[in-house]
Amino acid sequence: MQTIGRCSQAQSSHTYPRVSRRSGPGRRSGLQVFAMDYPKPDFESAATNLEAAALSAKLRSAPRPAKPLKVVIAGAGLAGLSTAKYLADAGHHPVVLEGRDILGGKDKDGDWVETGLHIFFGAYPNMMNVFKELGIEDRLQWKEHSMIFASPDKPGQFSRFDFPEWLPAPLNAAVAIFGNNDMLTWPEKIQFAIGLLPAIIFGQKYVAAQDHLTVTQWMKKQGIPERVNDEVFIAMAKAPETS
Repeated sequence: MQTIGRCSQAQSSHTYPRVSRRSGPGRRSGLQVFAMDYPKPDFESAATNLEAAALSAKLRSAPRPAKPLKVVIAGAGLAGLSTAKYLADAGHHPVVLEGRDILGGKDKDGDWVETGLHIFFGAYPNMMNVFKELGIEDRLQWKEHSMIFASPDKPGQFSRFDFPEWLPAPLNAAVAIFGNNDMLTWPEKIQFAIGLLPAIIFGQKYVAAQDHLTVTQWMKKQGIPERVNDEVFIAMAKAPETS
């Protein structure tokens, strides 16, 4: 499965240079390719982003500890590396332990590309704040907010979930679900949409209150069909590539 989102992909967003190739003996033809980015979403003024930035500033400006702690962190995934950065910002000495010879975490089944976390939605304020502090914001390429699934039963055929830009999240998710007629039946789409209603109505406060549940447990509680979890959410979690 491949996913595409109105998200940032961890790669350069610069225009590709002109390249040339030979089209015949003694002849050269020019091939010019341009990569057009989507505009960066206006997320920096959002309350969650401001909260993340304020917390980071507090850590950097806090008094240095008289006795810095040596903190051992198990795992060099996204959480482990971020924790190490902020401990260092606070004046401590983190030590990151990783059992493999690659960083990034969430690697599955021997894949050398970590699964999923090379794409980041603009709604991830902490991650966007980390990128800004590390000075690597310009390495992100903003893309359209769509998810594209390859059909396992129909080679070469794809199914799309398109999230309209004119609607804010999570309302745009409802439009994307109802607009897809390939993967889900109408009863499944209706059950899916009804299950999402509390999140749509109550927003982040409701989402935070579900932290004690796994995604699968929450979906069962909301009466969302198991096939939605298998065909959509598990596939999204395991997606090793973006396009």
